[in-house]
Amino acid sequence: MTWAAQEPLAESWKLLLAYRRGFPPSPATERQDWEVDAGDLEELLARERAHAVGFSYGGLGLTVAAGRRPDRVRSLTLIEVPLFELADAEDPDTRRLLDLAGAYTGESPGAHAEARAAFEALAGMGGNLTAGQREELARARELARGLRPPAEAHPDYDAIARAGVPVLVVSGGHDPGLERLCDAIAARLGGRRECLPGAGHAAQRTPAFNQVLEDFMGRSTE
Repeated sequence: MTWAAQEPLAESWKLLLAYRRGFPPSPATERQDWEVDAGDLEELLARERAHAVGFSYGGLGLTVAAGRRPDRVRSLTLIEVPLFELADAEDPDTRRLLDLAGAYTGESPGAHAEARAAFEALAGMGGNLTAGQREELARARELARGLRPPAEAHPDYDAIARAGVPVLVVSGGHDPGLERLCDAIAARLGGRRECLPGAGHAAQRTPAFNQVLEDFMGRSTE
């Protein structure tokens, strides 16, 4: 599933997978909401200071939580997180990405249906998926309609930077708009930037990801 490729890291690290609301075994919900996710993640960080890794929409709540409690974050890794407030809307590739995401998550049935195939192709959600990945995709589709828009997320980037939290921003090298967005996130947070092609949106599924992450976390604990 989303983090299956990271299971081998359990040999050297303590892994805690946070399932967002709507994704079992977490409670059911009617929509995805990064604000709710942020509150849940704050509670987890209060229990144990952690190297935090967030992917896509799930990374929005994590970044907001990190901005509120940077003292509880050993390092922050963000994989193609849609922090759209940092996007350059004047760039054509980025504008296309923003328009597509807006149609996919909007309330218009016609626009949603038309955008879904294009958005999922961009995100690498199709193709040869495992049974578990297909189940995750089905749940994500159900929860996407009416979700809290990514552009409304305003994490406290300055708090993260002031606390000296090491940041790694990873992309999959599959879309120029996302590449520029990830560049902007890394620049805003003073973070390290990596592009790992081969798995589309889910860059954590590439063979190189675990080594890059371990190297980053290891340096962040020195």
